Order: sequence, then structure tokens, then C-alpha cells
Amino acid sequence: METRALLTRIGAIAFFVALAFSFLAPVPASGEVLSNKSGCFLDLPEGFDYSDGDKQSRFSFADPNQGMEFDFFVYAPGRFKDRASLMAHIEGGLRSSGEKEGFIYEGREAAMMELDFSQDGALRKGWAIVVAGKPAKGQTPAEASYALLAWTDPDTLESYSDLMFSCLDGFSIDRAALRAPGPVSQYLLPFPAVRKETRKVKFGQTTLDVAFSKDEATRVEETAAREFRVLESYANHETLWKDAWARCYRLIFREASRRMDQFVSQIDPLLPADPTSVARSLLAWVQDWKYERDSKGIDFVDPITAAVEGRGDCDSRAMVMSLILERRGIPSILMLSKDYSHAMAAVDVPGGGQRFTFDDKDWLVAETTAHVGIGLVAANQADWKKWLGVRLGY
Repeated sequence: METRALLTRIGAIAFFVALAFSFLAPVPASGEVLSNKSGCFLDLPEGFDYSDGDKQSRFSFADPNQGMEFDFFVYAPGRFKDRASLMAHIEGGLRSSGEKEGFIYEGREAAMMELDFSQDGALRKGWAIVVAGKPAKGQTPAEASYALLAWTDPDTLESYSDLMFSCLDGFSIDRAALRAPGPVSQYLLPFPAVRKETRKVKFGQTTLDVAFSKDEATRVEETAAREFRVLESYANHETLWKDAWARCYRLIFREASRRMDQFVSQIDPLLPADPTSVARSLLAWVQDWKYERDSKGIDFVDPITAAVEGRGDCDSRAMVMSLILERRGIPSILMLSKDYSHAMAAVDVPGGGQRFTFDDKDWLVAETTAHVGIGLVAANQADWKKWLGVRLGY
């Protein structure tokens, strides 16, 4: 399918105004992600405005430059018996032609579709993801089905591809899926991935044999590359760049989160019980990694590779720390500074030292690249007005 080739070849935090829909509401932990009564979630790039729809089952959004449209459809449980009937509905409604390919997304029948249709005499092109809800089984009721469409003019298709795939990947069918790779990612690489290799990882005095898949690490890296390219389009925007920066890291975190559960389950028993001691132990571990930057690439080592190979820059280290802390139930955030070109972790644990105020909490800072104790930060990087706090989980 050409979609795979394009994704390989070319392969923002979303600020959502209160849309005043009874159907859509913010997730309690994050004011930027839309949730739906059927249990799904949407995390769109920054600046997408609601433009049309019935405010119940159809929602249309336009990007900040009004160059593409993203449509979200919710269908009543039981309306479609399978993805084939759902695809036929989309193709018939649009009179669209284009290749299509089925895959499994979070245990549901899904499909990637290429869109090729006419609207008001003009040709439109793009992609769609359809997800057929599970049918009723015993006492379990049928699920809603979904269709997500992103389209633009043919001459802007490739320039908008990153943004369109980012929109499609911002869908989560339920709360558990907020920690799972998005539907585009699961189309490109079945999830969970097959891990045929093992790598040795040293944590403290213990050496672990960790299952590893190069394809999986590459998939996370490619999602990160796409999201960094989307982020670049916001670089000169006076107000949107901060939220776009946060969303970029949030989607990378989501891409890696469940992929690293097995790794985290091996690390967790080696950690102490006290939350502050956990944070100190993880900080000392990542501080010992090889410092590595890729100035010719996206300047980011994906979290799987960073954790398994013990290398990376400040943001990779901070993200791995947060991934492990999350599974222990210890709140943490990523701290980003454009002025200092730096990133740190920060943790909601007791202890003395420098603290960064964000989301009504004072977070204990954790400098991941210098060998300093938790709560210590370089004096020339301690102006908190120059830092942005980012919640990585949902």
C-alpha cells in the first residue's frame, strides 16, 4: 500500500478551547485532550478549530492555516458489523477511491484508507482510519465505531502528510489506549511487537536480560521524528509553540509507554520502596549514561533505545525516568527550556532542594546529565520563568 511507503519516506500540546459541547469534555488530568461519552479520546495538534458538525456524532476541525480538514465520526454501537461495512459506508458517502488495508488496533478491526474524492468540483486527497467497535457478547454491550478522516488538496498532500498522520494518531479508543501507540503506529507495526532479541542492561549491581525489538525502537523513533517535524511548523508562532512542544513529547511518551512495560517490570523490583529514594536511584542510573546528541537527525534518542543501550541527551533521560516513575505511581513531569536548550525531569516527592512550580504543585527538580543530587540545578539555569512544565501521561 502506498501509504506505508509515504510514511517511511516522510517518516503540537493541543490547545482545545472549551467547545461547549455536551458530547466533548476535557480529560480531568489534562485540559487539552478531548474525551467522548463512548470513552474515546482525541489529542489534536495545536490550533485546530472546530468548524462544522452536528455536535453529537460528527465533528470537523480546520488546521491553523485552513489548508486541511480533520473529520471525526462516531457511530452508534452495532451499526456496523465489521470494518468492511464501515469502509463501504465511508467510500460510498464520499464516492472515494483509493487503496485500503485492514489491521488490528487495540484488539478491534480497523483499516487504513487512502481518500480520493471530489468536493464542490475540486479533487481532495488524504487518509482515513476506521475502527469497528466490538460486537455485543454475552452481557457485554456492543461498542461504538469510529472514522477519522484527514484530507487536503492534491498539491498540498505531501506537505500536510505529517500533520494529517499526527491527527489520526491522536485518537485513543479508550483510557487504556492513552498509554498505547496510536492507530497509525499500530497499522505500521502490529502491537504488541515481536521481540526476538535480548539486550543486557545494567542497573546498579544487577545485569538484566531484556527483550528487545529493533523494529519497535525504530517505530518509536519514526513517531518522534514525525512529531518533531510537526513541532517545527509552530516554531515562529508567538502563542502556540509552547503547547505544540508539550504535545510533541506527550505523543512520544504515549508511543513508548506500553512498549516499555516489560522492561519497567524488570527494573521495578530493583528499586527501593520510598518514593524519594526511587527518584534518586533512577536519577543516578540515567546520569551514568553516555551523553549523545544527533545534530544531523532529530537530536533525540528514542526511550527504548536510550534505556536499553544507556545513551541519550537530557530529554531522552528525563522521559525514561518518567516512564518508570509512572508505573510506580510517582507523579513526574518533563521540564523544557528553549532559552537554555535543555530538559530536566521533576518529581512530586518529599526532599530538599530546588523546586519548580507547575500545575499547583512544587516539583523537585532532577538534572539528568550532570552528576548532581536530586534538587540541584546549575545556577545559570535556575530562572524558572524560562522553563515549561509538561505532563507526559494523560
